[in-house]
Amino acid sequence: MTEKQIQTLMQNLDNDLLAKELDDLMSDLEVDQDSITQKAFKKLNKEQLKVKRNRNRIYPIVAACLIMFIGVSNAYAGEISDFVRSFFNQRAIYSTVIDGSAYYLESPLQLDKESKLENVIFSKDKLEMNLTFSSKVTEDPEISVAAENGIIYKPGGYGYDNDRLFLSFWNEAERNYVFSPSKELKLMIGDKNYSIHLAEGASVVSSGEIKPAEQTDIGWVNIGYQKTNQGVQILTSFTDQDLKLRGIGELAQKTVTNSFKNEKYIINSGTSSMTNPLLGYDKDKNVYTYNQAENAVGRPITQYESQAPADKEIELQIPSLLVGYEMNFGDIDVAIPGLNEEKGIGQDIDLNMQKITLESIKRTSATTAELKFALNTGDTAGVVVREVNLYSKDVQSGDSTWQGDVGTMRISFDEKLKDAKFNVSWPEFVVNGNWTLKIK
Repeated sequence: MTEKQIQTLMQNLDNDLLAKELDDLMSDLEVDQDSITQKAFKKLNKEQLKVKRNRNRIYPIVAACLIMFIGVSNAYAGEISDFVRSFFNQRAIYSTVIDGSAYYLESPLQLDKESKLENVIFSKDKLEMNLTFSSKVTEDPEISVAAENGIIYKPGGYGYDNDRLFLSFWNEAERNYVFSPSKELKLMIGDKNYSIHLAEGASVVSSGEIKPAEQTDIGWVNIGYQKTNQGVQILTSFTDQDLKLRGIGELAQKTVTNSFKNEKYIINSGTSSMTNPLLGYDKDKNVYTYNQAENAVGRPITQYESQAPADKEIELQIPSLLVGYEMNFGDIDVAIPGLNEEKGIGQDIDLNMQKITLESIKRTSATTAELKFALNTGDTAGVVVREVNLYSKDVQSGDSTWQGDVGTMRISFDEKLKDAKFNVSWPEFVVNGNWTLKIK
């Protein structure tokens, strides 16, 4: 491990978490653990007094302690340490797991007689909340949030469920979904202001043992679980830090459609990414269903509940994962052919996890055309493209269908249009790994 890696690791730990990690490391070893731990932390506490003056001095000492303990057990060093370490930066919040610093509302907060703040998730890449109103609010609610650093976030998307309003925010000034999470924020609804205090999510590493899935041929994904009162919380980590989990299990809908319109603003719509329940089996081949937690909060949902007997060992099957990138992959320029003309293109688009190829464009009328894509033209085993967000400000509208190895996009445009530029972003992939979790 390099010094930079050690520093990154140490920045994600506090003394309590480090103490637990040392306890976990030593739990199966025949040594005087208490004595070693006491001496190690006596040294650490001395150095802690100097941290404000020279923060970096503590890293080699803590690292030496970790290396000393890890070195005692080759099994831990070779397998478990790398596995557990991959989850150090993750925090459990409600029914999901978030990477990095993240805060949430511990219990619902009555704002006034007419409204209640049910929950909040505030992390580096999302600010979401759920409010309850006694009567339906206007379609475009006058709601905003001010963070401690003074940045104002406004709704970037919202939805209703009876008297409940779901809001996701974005940085309207910078036009992005990048946040600076903090424990304090101000919620502004109309002319009313509310000060909100949030709690920090619990580290998954310090909140219980993480048990790994059975090994598969896909080495760039780590999957494990922690037991909960009613089932399990499934944990994932990826070698590619930009890759995000979208869902766990087999997708309920295999064909994906999405669309956009360039009118007063862009309208995007897409197919649900709901997944089927997971199935578990005991040694007698009895089948147990694991469903996403009821009244789940947060996305993606990682908590699963089951009526499986607590005294039985269950093999829980995870056939696939839905993953994606929240980034742009550049633009492609497409010349619009003449009426009833079809042009072969053959342009490859690299999406990191997989590739697609823009094969052709055919003009189907004076104001419409159809683009054909070949999907999964890369060589990443077990990974298939589910959908890609394609947008062009040069056309009036577009709708896409993604199914199997074929993608089709139909566009409408002004009859005089000669060329169009399409932005490629936010692709999603299905990873077929067939992982098994042995629930004990």
